[in-house]
Amino acid sequence: MSTPTDSQKNFEAIAIGQDMGTFEMTLDEETVKNRMDLVRWQAVGLVEKGLAPPGLTISHHARMKFAALPEMRVSIWAKSEQEFLKPMKVGSKVFISGKIVDKYTRRGRNYIVTELETTDESGEVLLRSRETGVYVE
Repeated sequence: MSTPTDSQKNFEAIAIGQDMGTFEMTLDEETVKNRMDLVRWQAVGLVEKGLAPPGLTISHHARMKFAALPEMRVSIWAKSEQEFLKPMKVGSKVFISGKIVDKYTRRGRNYIVTELETTDESGEVLLRSRETGVYVE
């Protein structure tokens, strides 16, 4: 029987249910414009009506995972599912919270599964996301 590596020990120590914390952000005009430019979002009329691009907060999910798992150097995106429930509004404050809901090893690779929610100031869920990534140290 082989001895587990430090990387394998770190992976095994990750707790299912581990909280990834909460990230707060304001969807100000500059943040919205930068995201629109990045993804070449064409629905400018919706922004003029006060609505932000739907996936605006998704880029923060990886940052939250790296903060929660400091030993992880790389997370290779394997799968994601998003459920867009309500529009995000320009000028509003949103909160992204997440937790680790599963982990497994397949074909010699370690995977982490996270679930994240973006809510508005009143607690209404705007976006739900379930993401799977390869855990690499």
